[in-house]
Amino acid sequence: MSAEGSSPSTDGFETPMTMTAFLEASAGIWMIRRVVHHQDHQDDEDGDSNLIVEPFGPNDNSVAAICAALGVDPSRGCGGARFWWESNLKLSDRSEDRAAALVNVVNPEDSAKGFLVRDKGYVEKQAVLSSYCFAEDGVLTITTRYDTSVGIERCWFVTDQLRMRVSSVQNLDGVTMTTYCTERRCPSDADILALARHTAEREI
Repeated sequence: MSAEGSSPSTDGFETPMTMTAFLEASAGIWMIRRVVHHQDHQDDEDGDSNLIVEPFGPNDNSVAAICAALGVDPSRGCGGARFWWESNLKLSDRSEDRAAALVNVVNPEDSAKGFLVRDKGYVEKQAVLSSYCFAEDGVLTITTRYDTSVGIERCWFVTDQLRMRVSSVQNLDGVTMTTYCTERRCPSDADILALARHTAEREI
């Protein structure tokens, strides 16, 4: 590995191989194109939205609060991230109480594995504990066991600007839903201003 928690790729982007590196590489705003296939009587869905990712460190106030919900020792928390989902046509409230948050608990014997302590799950809105692992090619697999179902999510970086994500939900009757997402990083205001300055300088 060329840097802590990362593996080099041909285009210079270092593929995250730990959860801390993955969350740091995910910081910012992502435009998501999503297709959902229901395996029952429901109609399939598709749509676009924005995902905002804001990593935080181990001393963030959220670490103790989220760990306490599931009886996890907060000293094991290695930071985490907050997530907001919003329409890509208008801004929404990004206050902390409207965010979903997770805390990363790393396996002390293998930094590519660990647990995510979430204040609310994607499938059932309750505090949940997910296990995760990184494959040698950088694909992240997250497994979450709810009361009545199991969610499996896989996510990987194609480049630093593009992520792919697939997931499934399974219960006693089998797989009930699959989701496919393409996630493209949105430029920040600073990126747009820098591009405008660069363009203006070239025109002089």
